[in-house]
Amino acid sequence: LLRFAQQEEFDAVLTDVEMPNMDGFTLTERLRQDDKYRDKPIIIITSRNNEEDKRRGIQVGADAYIVKGDFDQNNLIDILRALLG
Repeated sequence: LLRFAQQEEFDAVLTDVEMPNMDGFTLTERLRQDDKYRDKPIIIITSRNNEEDKRRGIQVGADAYIVKGDFDQNNLIDILRALLG
């Protein structure tokens, strides 16, 4: 996934935390080190609903952290619109 993102350029990135090979925290952190993604919106969407994970998501560079249990498609669209301006 990281290699794919480095070969392409996207307007925004949506990621889960729990993925094989590399978790979403690490992906976010590594994407932020790439000039192409330094200022692009990155949103973590995950089932992890604890404060420690939320803080970690923001610390590694996520612009938003959405818990799947609270997922609302309209909210996601609103967040993307705000971030993409």
